[in-house]
Amino acid sequence: MSDLEGFTAMMERYEPAVISTILNDYLDGMIKIAFEHDGTLDRIVGDAVAVIFSAPVVQADHAQRAYDCALAMDRFAEAYAEQQRAAGVALGSTRIGVHTGRVLIGNFGGNEMLDYRALGDPINTASRLETVNSQLGTRICVSGETIEQCSSVSVRPVGDLVLKGKQEAIAAYEPLAASRVGDLDAYLNSYQQMCERSEEARTAFSRLAESAPDDRLVQFHNNRLMGESRGVGL
Repeated sequence: MSDLEGFTAMMERYEPAVISTILNDYLDGMIKIAFEHDGTLDRIVGDAVAVIFSAPVVQADHAQRAYDCALAMDRFAEAYAEQQRAAGVALGSTRIGVHTGRVLIGNFGGNEMLDYRALGDPINTASRLETVNSQLGTRICVSGETIEQCSSVSVRPVGDLVLKGKQEAIAAYEPLAASRVGDLDAYLNSYQQMCERSEEARTAFSRLAESAPDDRLVQFHNNRLMGESRGVGL
């Protein structure tokens, strides 16, 4: 699941012809990448794109395809946004959520119109992972279920997240290729201390935040830990 940050607000600032060209070129690039990875376009809602894998043709490596597709989409979206910003158009970043699970696949819609699509809780989870990027400061958030089925990934842990509407936490990861990570070992050590609820975690993340001011995930964890130290609830 992907979504273009701030596009609704953009529609109020630019002429329809400009918006149409920007959106169509953006969607064209995103859809081409989905097809290059043998993904199936589930639907387009405004600027949001939903892509599914392993349907209608079963793909043994569907999780890896989804992960690789997300990275390729991120590279395109960042380059396209930079191109638009250079032209004076304040295009936002694209947020992407990736999840793996069993869904219901088929034609839905009724007697007048049928739409081939996927339905089920994993679709909602992918959507929630896309949305939570805005809080974490990440661009791509991938579930542990997807990572476990991939043969080649390079990620760092985000945390165990209780997504909106969910009861249980889900492990989430950020691809390093889409991050602003500086010292990965330092991050992993600090993250481990945080998981162990060590008092050293606050100091560790505070140091990381100073050395990597552009790493928004580090800033998120640091702010959260500082909030805890002041007794602020999450």
